[in-house]
Amino acid sequence: MQNMLPLLLILVPLAGALGCGTLERHRDKLRNWLANCTSFTVLVLACSLYPQVVQGTAEFSLPGFLGIGLFFNVDYLGFVFIVFISIIWALATLYATEYLRKDDSATRFNVFLLLTLAGCIGVFLAADFFTLFLFFEAMTLSSYVLVVHKQTEEAHAAGRSYLYMGIFGGLCLLSAQLLLLNYTGSLSFLPNIESLAVLNQARPLIAVLFFVGFGIKATAVPLHIWIPGAYEHAPPLVNALSSAAMLKAGAYGLIRVFNLLYTSHSGETVAAAESLGYLLIWAGVITLATGAWLALMQKSILRTLAYSSVSQMGYILMGIGVTSYLGYEGAMGFAGTSYHIINHAFFKAALFFLAGAVVMRTGSAQFKDLGGLWRRFPVITIVFFTAAAAISGIPGFNGYVSKTLLHHGIVEAASHHGSTALFGAEKIFVITGGLTFCYMLRMFLAIFTGPADTPVFKLAGETWLERIIFATFGVIIIAGGLLPTQIIQHIIVPMSRVFTFDSYTVAHLSDICIWNIHDLGGITVSLVIGTIVFLFLYRIDFQLGLPEGLSIERMVYQPALTILLFGFAATGMIIEIFSVAVLVSSVRPMGRLAHAVVGIEGTFLPMLGERLLALMTAVREYIYSSSIVGVRELQNYIQQAEYSAFHTLIKLDYNPRGEQLYRKLTLMNMDLCVFIVVITLVTAFSVWFLRMIGL
Repeated sequence: MQNMLPLLLILVPLAGALGCGTLERHRDKLRNWLANCTSFTVLVLACSLYPQVVQGTAEFSLPGFLGIGLFFNVDYLGFVFIVFISIIWALATLYATEYLRKDDSATRFNVFLLLTLAGCIGVFLAADFFTLFLFFEAMTLSSYVLVVHKQTEEAHAAGRSYLYMGIFGGLCLLSAQLLLLNYTGSLSFLPNIESLAVLNQARPLIAVLFFVGFGIKATAVPLHIWIPGAYEHAPPLVNALSSAAMLKAGAYGLIRVFNLLYTSHSGETVAAAESLGYLLIWAGVITLATGAWLALMQKSILRTLAYSSVSQMGYILMGIGVTSYLGYEGAMGFAGTSYHIINHAFFKAALFFLAGAVVMRTGSAQFKDLGGLWRRFPVITIVFFTAAAAISGIPGFNGYVSKTLLHHGIVEAASHHGSTALFGAEKIFVITGGLTFCYMLRMFLAIFTGPADTPVFKLAGETWLERIIFATFGVIIIAGGLLPTQIIQHIIVPMSRVFTFDSYTVAHLSDICIWNIHDLGGITVSLVIGTIVFLFLYRIDFQLGLPEGLSIERMVYQPALTILLFGFAATGMIIEIFSVAVLVSSVRPMGRLAHAVVGIEGTFLPMLGERLLALMTAVREYIYSSSIVGVRELQNYIQQAEYSAFHTLIKLDYNPRGEQLYRKLTLMNMDLCVFIVVITLVTAFSVWFLRMIGL
């Protein structure tokens, strides 16, 4: 039976975007009211899916759409993503009324804000990779307008990078789906490693294409190059939604691929999935370490938070890899991944909201221009501290729970085969946690403590709307840290049932205790490392930046783009030379050849035809004449033969004075003739006589 709720979750934001776009500019309040009503309606619809997903799934389909079909199937995993994204989007839309109060482009912003919401929600409603791909691309294209909202040259440059990388990722996803459909005949979210196992080169190729397509959005290193520019020049409100929702769309796609598609129907761990999981673990470790190190080198709030998002997505990528690596026993890795996805959505959205409030008031995102803001903005200060403590993994906040679960997962993975390399990855995990604490401590101190570089009494104070929104984030962050057992039992465990995990490992999640000496000691080590690094870098004023020439963009992407452009230019030049030399320059020779052909056609060919005709006529006449002569000779020969035969017969019958033989033959012929006449007469007379007498 068709469930209309998935369709309504798409149509409502589309209708809201249409309504906001048709309202006149001077009707700002009505436009804002419509945008907020739309976002909160989506939240209500998302929550109303709960009874259906608890019992099974909510399904809706349009089989004839684009000849392939559009299929929605909301399970508990997709439901959780939809709900927390709807919460953050509703708060963001509400905050936009404050943030865009004096913005002339507020109508356009609200339109594309709701269009992006429709695309983002559609990703988590999808029942197959094709439907997910359509909404994934819609989300990318509509969010591009939000990235370039400021319409500065820098914003447009950042938007181009964002759009190009997004389109490239979309092409990779489309290629992966075509290969998957060709080899397996299905694009559904189902375990299908058995069908992929028979493939040789196509199986890793499909995995790589999926990783690149979703990894660009999930900011996996080195696919993250779009994020610093986009987060620095886009409105912080957009960054909050990007980090909280759109990056999670990439992580969601990777979960569906590596934790579901590349798994067995029977639940057995497959070597191919284990190998892919191992590689994904290291992709996540490299991403989380690189992002944290680059965040330490930044001099502005927005760029620090941008690289922080890269690092935090590295934790999620590592968790996805751990889940795939452990396979049937990967419930712990999945629990840490899903818990951190939810946590990161809220504390990173809060950080960007707060950073936006600071930048909007001070006009600067540079650390050197800020300081002492706690005096004027107590709520912002408290909530910023809460979010910073959460992302640093301090006990009592939600980040501590998810990072502890992820730490358990990487330890289990390292112990699975006794891998020394993965034990090294676990050490990098611990050290990176310290680096996270270091850059968050630096940011908090630079913004809120010390002397005020900008006189705080000149800055507009916090509004009640901002305080309510920021306090909501703070409460959610603290609740996630103080109620881990309830969240694991009622959210994480039902999510894990979508996958083929061992029931014992899933049940063990509800009994896990993170408040023990071992786990608390582990996070203490990270915090001590972060403190030591902070004290060292503070002495040198964090002047630890690498030369710009060593960036991935300059070392890899720009040379690759240059080579690609050179290749296109060289190809174009070759085509041009060929066109000029062969097509353009050959016009005169071709004309001469045409005239020569015309001359041949007008003189030589008629003459040749006449000669051939005369020759054939002569041959025909010769053949005819020869035939006639032969026929005449044969005719004369036959006439002579006939004459000789006739003469011989006459001579035989009527030559009594000839030789003795001829005379005897003549008499015999005459006697025979008389005998025949007599017999004929006797026969005729007898017949007549018999008829006369009546016989």
